[in-house]
Amino acid sequence: MNVDPLEEKYRSFGWEVLSIDGHDMKQVVEALEQAKASVGKPIVIIASTVKGKGVSFIENIAGWHGRTPNYEEMMKGLAELGLTEQIPVQSLL
Repeated sequence: MNVDPLEEKYRSFGWEVLSIDGHDMKQVVEALEQAKASVGKPIVIIASTVKGKGVSFIENIAGWHGRTPNYEEMMKGLAELGLTEQIPVQSLL
């Protein structure tokens, strides 16, 4: 979707704009803390992200937006992200 210049649109209506890398958790936490402390005008956090980042068969593939992976795809994706041992998949199912 072509929404640019998004930051300028928010600023033109008096919003404070925080633009961050949505994959950088340090930036996400800092932006949330800054937003929580903000007073006097609305604030928006624009987090730039890549759909499916880190999973080879999903990253930047439009057909995956909103689609749920099957069990095999989920396990492959978790493995690519290095999360297989960190998420108790069986107990969550």
